[in-house]
Amino acid sequence: MTGAGLAWPTLTCVARAHFRIFGIPIRVEPFFFIVVALFGIRLQPLWLVFAFVGVAFVSVLVHELGHAITYRLLGQRSAIVLHGFGGFTVPAGGGRQVLSKPKSVMVSLSGALTQLLLLGIPARVLADSQAGTEEHIRWFFSGQGFSWWPIADLMAFVSIWWALFNLLPIRPLDGGHVAETLFGFQTACKLSIGAAIIAGFVTFRSTSFGLFGLLYFGLFAFLNYRDLRDDQQTGTFDVDAPDAAAGRGGRATRRRSHANLSVVTGREAIPDLTPRLPLAEAETRAWNALRSGDGGRAASIMRQAGDGGNRFLRASIALVTGPVEMSDDLFEAAYRAEPAGPPNLVPATLLADAGRAVPVATRLVAAGRQGVEAASGLQTHLHYAERFRAAAEVGEQVFAAGPQSPAQTAFEVACSWARAGNPDEALRWVEAAVDAGFRAPGLLDGEPDLAPVRALPGWPAVRSRLSA
Repeated sequence: MTGAGLAWPTLTCVARAHFRIFGIPIRVEPFFFIVVALFGIRLQPLWLVFAFVGVAFVSVLVHELGHAITYRLLGQRSAIVLHGFGGFTVPAGGGRQVLSKPKSVMVSLSGALTQLLLLGIPARVLADSQAGTEEHIRWFFSGQGFSWWPIADLMAFVSIWWALFNLLPIRPLDGGHVAETLFGFQTACKLSIGAAIIAGFVTFRSTSFGLFGLLYFGLFAFLNYRDLRDDQQTGTFDVDAPDAAAGRGGRATRRRSHANLSVVTGREAIPDLTPRLPLAEAETRAWNALRSGDGGRAASIMRQAGDGGNRFLRASIALVTGPVEMSDDLFEAAYRAEPAGPPNLVPATLLADAGRAVPVATRLVAAGRQGVEAASGLQTHLHYAERFRAAAEVGEQVFAAGPQSPAQTAFEVACSWARAGNPDEALRWVEAAVDAGFRAPGLLDGEPDLAPVRALPGWPAVRSRLSA
């Protein structure tokens, strides 16, 4: 969600998108299909269970696309994850903005409205039409073979009731985010507790999911009570950038995601009430945590310091905690602000291991001269981090973009390809370096990285060009 505050529950963050719609990255966790199938497992005949899974997938995805497209109309990029009982939409990109209250409410309501208008109401009208009624009668008395009517009925049920459910004033549902935007954090927590208690009681008394509903809404009530008691909004998803605005009491608050039919998955966030660390000490500890692959620990440390800090550190945390596409914007913004690059090799190592070094370099070289030089620095860091293939591929992009010293860039690409175990490609780049004006025969003869290249049959011909 947008604005100040972050929605719990903590959700297991993901590595990369599975596909895109309208350019919006979308990831679908397998647990989504498992939970939805369990919800519909008692449907008869059996094919309706599979139909229910497909209906739920389409309906929830349309809901989240409603949030994401509204974000785009307001100038904010976003990403979608479908998980567990539903999904969430998060703002993405280094240029994130804090929306006004009307715009924040608009984003909050857009998912349910899109779900209702595009799917729920049309499906209900179709199912209740004369043709739909006749089809229902034939299906009911024909041995319950395949029919479009129960599918339309399921689409209407899921899209209408799940959309309305999300509008309940209970954090972290969409209605709870609206309440928080309009009335503030504490009032929204109190309202959520009361609404959850009432909803749990009504569900227990009037539906076949009574006990489950009581426990489900009871959990919402407890989590809001905990947040209210600690006077702290919890969550760990959006750790990649500090907010542009301060929250209640002057304390910087964190952005929240749009959670649709949210439940607690993964580890539940535990409020970290330890004293804040000095920023320099926090950065050192966070870099060390990233070196060990513990992005969650790095994020927790930086929250203790009040966020902020080194741009490359924030981008690296976002890269580890995911989705990785979100970190691309942060790395691009970091390199534009600091073309000399990060203070250590951790970002280069993480970028290479996540397969994002080349995409980030592509964006940098497209940004102009300063971006080309920044990508050149990334190339060097990748080589020293022993991510040689990534260094070579980034160097190729730098060379194609026209760096200040093409000969030196080509020579470095050759060294990286040689260390990556591809001496033939390295020899080709040595020749490219000579073509670009490389005139240091002693360096060619003595560079340890090029030892396997000097053993190739084609080496003497290339080397002789510097002796002429």
